[in-house]
Amino acid sequence: MSNYQITRRNFIKTAAFALPVVAAGCAGARTNPASAGRGPKTADAFVEVRNGRFELRGRPYFYVGTNLWYGCYLGDPALPGGRRRLVRELDRLQRIGVNNLRLLAGSETSPLAGAIPRGITRAPHDWDEHLLQGLDFCLAEMARRDMRGVLFVSNYWQWSGGFAQYVRWITGETIPDPDRPVMARGNWAAFMKFSARLYVTPAANRLYLDYTARLIRRRNTVNGRVYRDDPAIMTWELANEPRPGTNAAVSGVLEFCQWVEATARFIHAQDPNHLVCTGSEGIHGCLDKPEAFIRAHQTPAIDYVTVHMWLKNWGWLKDPHLGPDYERAAARARDHVEQHNVMATDILHKPLVLEEFGLPRDHEKYDPASPAAARDDYYRRLFDQVAESCEAGRALQGANFWTWGGEGRAGIGKPDSATALTGDPFCEPQGLNSVFDTDKNTLAVVAQANEKLAVLAK
Repeated sequence: MSNYQITRRNFIKTAAFALPVVAAGCAGARTNPASAGRGPKTADAFVEVRNGRFELRGRPYFYVGTNLWYGCYLGDPALPGGRRRLVRELDRLQRIGVNNLRLLAGSETSPLAGAIPRGITRAPHDWDEHLLQGLDFCLAEMARRDMRGVLFVSNYWQWSGGFAQYVRWITGETIPDPDRPVMARGNWAAFMKFSARLYVTPAANRLYLDYTARLIRRRNTVNGRVYRDDPAIMTWELANEPRPGTNAAVSGVLEFCQWVEATARFIHAQDPNHLVCTGSEGIHGCLDKPEAFIRAHQTPAIDYVTVHMWLKNWGWLKDPHLGPDYERAAARARDHVEQHNVMATDILHKPLVLEEFGLPRDHEKYDPASPAAARDDYYRRLFDQVAESCEAGRALQGANFWTWGGEGRAGIGKPDSATALTGDPFCEPQGLNSVFDTDKNTLAVVAQANEKLAVLAK
């Protein structure tokens, strides 16, 4: 037994004494495992971390996966054609070696202009059972293909409701809308401060924890598995891109780190079978301070660390196409990922996943028929960086590109129809970062990367 396992067992035993903010919100959410339909754990079916390495069935688990946030929406039994399309998408992904999907597992109905119109949590303690059954179906189909899911249970950002909506439900205040008066041109700083208030608003955090605990205890309506005991789930992710905020007077690094540790301990106490990560962007999501990133992730309650990489969103590349500007931006991206690989390998001693990165098609065209030469090259470089790290025994061991659009096409049917759903959230231009089923060159790059990693994992 490794030191990691001993440390984890110790903190699971004492998780009931987690930080007061979380302890106050957990009393109604905890269950007695003996009475919760707990099944035996199949040890070799769960992804684990041993000595700083992902393992599955005793072998290294290296992967190039994708983001399919809308899986539960396609799986909605009331959505015409949704489940049939989801099955086709999973088959396509399996053919290119993708066996890891990052999924939205929590969304909140919100009045914001850029938010998805329908959330899993419609109001406090009011959940959309059809969307939860959609998640059931997605996980059951993934299990049939031996795929693994990383499930984020809320969002720091507005596009799926997120933390800000939990705060609004408790305080009744109006959320500063980052998409008004013009989409993506509102007051982002005010929104971020409001969202970060979840960490210091116990009643709002309690709603978040209640939903998380409910999800962990949920029994899949398709295959009968309790989520806590389902090997198709690799990870519970605290949220999509949680940040400390932009103002220490609202919620600074200390409050954020306390929330991360206490929430991760709470999840492990509910579910000792699965991994837990934050879903952080990395340094960029920790006030651009490496020490804040390290502090937030040094707790043994966090099993591995994440980094996101956005060349265009962060202003590192204005016009995506091959050329000198792209070369400089791509080199900068490699350095950024390497900086996180060093911290994860040498300081945190935990695996690292590049779980979000994307690039629009050449010259930011949205038409699926337009070229994507820069994106293909960018993907290839980052996948090579993952393979180099795996071969060297370092922390970076996986990647999930953003995002899978598959056969979805914007403008076909209603925005939330089975045919119109793409990988791009509704607050963004449809086709912005989506990889479509017709992107043969991109699909070949992904397939080749997974073939290489499969060899390294033998």
